Amino acid sequence: MKNHKVKFKQNNMLCHRCVMNTVKTLSQLREIEELNVDFSSKMVKVVYRDDGISKEMIKEAVNESIVRGKIKKLE
Repeated sequence: MKNHKVKFKQNNMLCHRCVMNTVKTLSQLREIEELNVDFSSKMVKVVYRDDGISKEMIKEAVNESIVRGKIKKLE
């Protein structure tokens, strides 16, 4: 399986709870190999295996966990 990298700025990351929700949400995905969320720069970096997830799915999960203010349950 090939590993892919996605790096994006999440401008609506306003507090440390946003960081916690992002990490907990993405940690549910078994395809995630590496995860780095930097609050000061608002950057999210993810390395994942090509097992049916995409950059768009990762970005959507992060955004929803921040906007809703709670961990998004992923299946």
